[in-house]
Amino acid sequence: MSGAASTATLVLSIGILCARRIETVLQLCAAQALCAAAALATPVAGLAVLLNGVVLPLAMLRVNRAPDAALRHHSTAFWLPALLALVTALAVVVKLGSNGAAAAGVAAVLLGLGFSVFRSHLLAPAISLLAAQNGLLLVASAHPHLSLSLALASAVPLLPSLLLAENRLRR
Repeated sequence: MSGAASTATLVLSIGILCARRIETVLQLCAAQALCAAAALATPVAGLAVLLNGVVLPLAMLRVNRAPDAALRHHSTAFWLPALLALVTALAVVVKLGSNGAAAAGVAAVLLGLGFSVFRSHLLAPAISLLAAQNGLLLVASAHPHLSLSLALASAVPLLPSLLLAENRLRR
């Protein structure tokens, strides 16, 4: 199950970058959180699904004012460096002998962070960090003897929540 969940999380990361409507992006983030939590397979996984897959996407939908996340002007110039960074990170993780979940997690983190680079929307930074948070869950799931404190740290989306709160206060 872990391999399928890791692959699904990575594919959903690519979908997040390609989607244009914020509602679609948030639905993909929720599905990504579910897949990443399935790979984690600890009691903390339920908390991750609740926070990363339900609470934050619904809160972002409530704050959302603009339905589309347009590509940034000249963002195509960033695609090649982003692709090179992704390939380099994957090569380093694979060379270090880590399993597929860690490599998929690193790729999901990088792709998640790329959302705020390629898309211009008020919620882009919070969505970007939420998608990267789901990638961190995959990286955590690669560790065979993950402590409860590390599992909790990887499951709680602190930075995306703070960005969303700041966005809400600016209104």
